[in-house]
Amino acid sequence: MARILHLSPWNGGSHAAFTRVMTDGVDADWTTIGLPGRHWTWRMRGFVPWLIQANADTLNETWDAIFATSYVALHELRGLAPQLAHTPALLYFHENQYAYPTRGKGPGYAFGFTQLLSACAADQVWFNSEWNRDAFFDGVRGHFKRLPDHKPHGLLERVVEKSHVVGVPLLLPDTPVAERTQGPLRILWNHRWEHDKAPERFFDALFDLAKEGADFEVIVCGASFLKVPDIFEQAKQALSGRIVHWGFADSRADYLRLLDLSDVVVSTADHEFFGISVLEATHAGVYPLVPDRLSYPELFPEEFRFATPQDLVGRLRAMCADPTRSRSDRRHLTQPHGTERIADIQRRLDHWLAPMA
Repeated sequence: MARILHLSPWNGGSHAAFTRVMTDGVDADWTTIGLPGRHWTWRMRGFVPWLIQANADTLNETWDAIFATSYVALHELRGLAPQLAHTPALLYFHENQYAYPTRGKGPGYAFGFTQLLSACAADQVWFNSEWNRDAFFDGVRGHFKRLPDHKPHGLLERVVEKSHVVGVPLLLPDTPVAERTQGPLRILWNHRWEHDKAPERFFDALFDLAKEGADFEVIVCGASFLKVPDIFEQAKQALSGRIVHWGFADSRADYLRLLDLSDVVVSTADHEFFGISVLEATHAGVYPLVPDRLSYPELFPEEFRFATPQDLVGRLRAMCADPTRSRSDRRHLTQPHGTERIADIQRRLDHWLAPMA
């Protein structure tokens, strides 16, 4: 059995869920070193020197492979920990900094370049979606056009040759899809409470529906952090009479119960490299309404995608008029991301590591 060292500097939210599902489901001897999901810029810059100092004994063990997320500066690790310089290493891109929204500050060139060098140092590079991969490659090309002189050549080509798209494995319950045949439409938000998920766009749509007198209720969950966009407090007051639930679910069971209570899940994200929260809701029978961009066209047919904010309002308006048609068993959309995905990762890892055994 292969001994794999899994490194996850920002091991919170979807990254932590990925760690749990992969290390539980993929047959290998896993050792995970991770840090809490906060202070992401410091995680990218500070993880490697901290790792080398705090985990020297672990790093000196014999490993068959390193499985690192894209927050790990793998080139720095291989330089500062020479005992790992020749250990086969795989870099998994949950995100990429070239495509991460920065509120008018432009692309994250410094961190994006760090990820490029890290990918060059890896033996395998996996992206969780085609959109993530293509956005990273486009970001590298755009960055290199801006460099003034002495540009390195061939870096992106090295990464392209060893890149693959391998979606996120999800732990999807096998309980039956709950039915709901009465009551107003229940609209779900189950994303992070941060600017890159564009909550203003979501709540503006609900405000428009409320002004029209549409009959609906809201369920707002998802993780929040120290800095919460002001729109959440404004919406909590404006929609107070329509709220079924507001705030982070206390447990996984509570979260799944909220999905069972919902009819339609909406994403208005400016940033989505995969789409775990919408897939989880879809698996529970909730109708997905997602933007016709980012990673969503890879996950959902056209009927579930909207083009503009006006289109979103129109789709929700129609659902409010006939809410009972929203819930349905759509697990053909989520099935490829459960046990099938875990099996795919197992095959890929076995094939990659077999010549080195």
